[in-house]
Amino acid sequence: MAPDAAAILALEDRRFQAMVAQDFAALDALIAEDLRFVHSNGAVEDKAEFLRKLRDGERRYLRYAALTREVRQEGGFSFVFGEADAEIARAGGGIRTRMTYTAIYRDAPAPRLFAWHSVKSPAAP
Repeated sequence: MAPDAAAILALEDRRFQAMVAQDFAALDALIAEDLRFVHSNGAVEDKAEFLRKLRDGERRYLRYAALTREVRQEGGFSFVFGEADAEIARAGGGIRTRMTYTAIYRDAPAPRLFAWHSVKSPAAP
C-alpha cells in the first residue's frame, strides 16, 4: 500500500531538516541507494557523491524550506512538485535561491528519495 500524500510530505520535511542538521544517518535512511540528484546548476550526483560533499563540507545547507508542494502518486512512486527556498554555503561562496523542483520517492519497500531535479525558479529574487 502506497503512503498517503501527508506521509510523503512529512518524509520530505524530515529530509530537508536532516540536510540542514547534517544528520547523515537520517539522510542515509531517507535516500535510495540508486539516487539521481540533479542540482539547479545542472550538476548530477549519486547518493555517495551527494553525501560525501556534505560530509566533507563542500556543501552545507543552512536553510531549506518548502514553499509550495503538490503530491501525485502512480505506479509505486510518489511525485512531489514544489518550490523551495534555500541557503547553501560552499567553497565558491554562498547561494540563496528559490527553486522549482520535482522529487520522486519510490514507495517500496519503504518510501525513499529516488530522484531530485531542480531549476532556478522564475520567481527567484
